[in-house]
Amino acid sequence: MLEAIKNVEARMEASGIFDRRIWFREMANSLGIMLSLGEINELVRIYWDSWSLRSKVFPDVIPTLKALKKCGYVIGLITNTDGELGLKRNRINRDGILNLFDVVIIAGDDTEQVKPSPQPFLEALKIINIKGNEAIYVGDKPGSDIPGAKAAGMYTVLIDRYGLLVPDLINPKPDYIIKSLLDLSRLLRHCGDNAY
Repeated sequence: MLEAIKNVEARMEASGIFDRRIWFREMANSLGIMLSLGEINELVRIYWDSWSLRSKVFPDVIPTLKALKKCGYVIGLITNTDGELGLKRNRINRDGILNLFDVVIIAGDDTEQVKPSPQPFLEALKIINIKGNEAIYVGDKPGSDIPGAKAAGMYTVLIDRYGLLVPDLINPKPDYIIKSLLDLSRLLRHCGDNAY
C-alpha cells in the first residue's frame, strides 16, 4: 500500500499536479477504493492540518535570509502551488518568513506554469528587474528546481541537507551543491561570515 501511495505521489508531482484532491482520488483508485467528494475533501483537510502541525522552517533559513538582506541582496522565493489558490502563500506567512522576501512567486497560482518550467523564474527576474546571470537560485529538488532556473539563465545551488542525492544522477547539474544555507557565505564572498 505504501508503495502504491509513493508511486501516485511521484507521478502527480512529475506531472505538475499539486491539487491534493486529485492525489487522494488517484491514491484511492490505485488501491481499488471509491471515495466520495466529501470524503476526499475531508482527507485533504486532515492532510493540511497535519502538515501544518509538523512543518517547520529549517533553523538556517531565517538567519541566512536576514544576513543576505543585511548584505543588500534582493531575495525572492519561487515555489510550486499546493494546488489550492492562496494556500501556499498562507503557509509561508504562517511560518513568519513572507516578509523576508522582496518577491514571492507561487508557481501555479501567480504563473500559469509550475516548476520546472522557466516561466516562474523568468517572472521573478522580471519583477526585480535583473538578468538571469545576475541571480542565484537555491533549491532542494533537483527535478523541479534546477532545470527551470538554468533555463532562465540563473546560477543554481542545490541544497542536500541529508546527503542523500547522488550528484552523478542529477541532470541538469547544479552549479553548486551545499548541505546548509549557511554554506552560502563561502559562495557569496563579499558578504562574509560576519553577516551571520
